[in-house]
Amino acid sequence: MIRFLKAEELEKLLPLSAQVNALHEAQHPEQYRGDATAEEVMGFFSARLSEGAMIFVAEKVAGDLTGFILAVPVVRDASPFLHSVRHVELDQICVDKSCRGQGVGKSLVTAMESWMVQNDFREWKSMVQGFNTHSQNLMRGQGAEVLGLRYRKMLG
Repeated sequence: MIRFLKAEELEKLLPLSAQVNALHEAQHPEQYRGDATAEEVMGFFSARLSEGAMIFVAEKVAGDLTGFILAVPVVRDASPFLHSVRHVELDQICVDKSCRGQGVGKSLVTAMESWMVQNDFREWKSMVQGFNTHSQNLMRGQGAEVLGLRYRKMLG
């Protein structure tokens, strides 16, 4: 079952959030923290909810979460250089390691897209790290296209 996570349920995200953060920290420890407290993590998600983000969760019948998406609506007026923007940023996605390849990610994205259509959003974007082949495959499988490349150079 896919549903919205309520603010009072944020603690349920902690195991999944830890999985996705550990994956990123293992590849880029200079950027990703592994020492955040449960309160900090829940505070992060609480702040996103209060700013208008949506958290979609996949849940087993027993109530255990098998995945989540943090979807952040982005609405920006035109500038002298860019047209106005109205899209959803797929900021975070995680499918429990034990549930990968079972359609959980696809179901989460489909639910997000249904919500988007109902709320007049016609595009979503997501930045995926080069090492994260699970997310890359999911994005391509959902029909997303690569928009560009992001470069980084560490000095010193």
